[in-house]
Amino acid sequence: MSTTTIPSVPETQDSPPGRGGAFENAVVLSQIDWEEYVLLRDKPGNPGLRMTFDDGVLEIMTLSSFHELISMLIHTFIHEWRMARNIQIRSSGSMTLRCKSINRGLEGDQSYYIQNEPRVRALNKIDLETAPPPDLAIEVEHRAAAIRKMPIYARLGVPEVWRWHDEMLTIHRLVDGEYVEQEDSTALPGFPFKQLRTALSQRSKVDETTLMRQFRQSLESCPGD
Repeated sequence: MSTTTIPSVPETQDSPPGRGGAFENAVVLSQIDWEEYVLLRDKPGNPGLRMTFDDGVLEIMTLSSFHELISMLIHTFIHEWRMARNIQIRSSGSMTLRCKSINRGLEGDQSYYIQNEPRVRALNKIDLETAPPPDLAIEVEHRAAAIRKMPIYARLGVPEVWRWHDEMLTIHRLVDGEYVEQEDSTALPGFPFKQLRTALSQRSKVDETTLMRQFRQSLESCPGD
């Protein structure tokens, strides 16, 4: 196995020849084997980088504050919902979802065990070779990516993905190996998706605390069964 050094992540698009290339705020490397990917992913100096591995192609990306804002707003709404409805969830954050048997891996922006929470509750380390994938993943696509992530989520068997792209948040459910867009969440039945969409659209006009307070008040005024 050769030793791969990660070049600096550029801010503008460029496509130099050779084994690696640049794509917006990402570096794309080709001809990377599984062991190289795992070595780079687990290297102590790389925790702040997102890596998407697709059968020999590795995209390494940095995250913007805008990207993180959208991700955390969605996460906070889910947290408020789980507390108000007493839903047992194990949050898995942006943990690396990787599986050697399919030669693929990535980090979701957020991920959650809901239906499968009892199966992973006692696990300190979750290995997707033996454990189920998260029931829900959040994918915030703020900038163009070289590798399409939805097919990787499908290969990993993630049942549901909420995808934020071009100022639109959509729900995608895995059906016969492909994602189908749907109106309501199966992973979190009854979740007020329209209200979350509205809050995301108001983020530049209303402060985050106010958005969360309004959502919490709406949950208190319409308690669950």
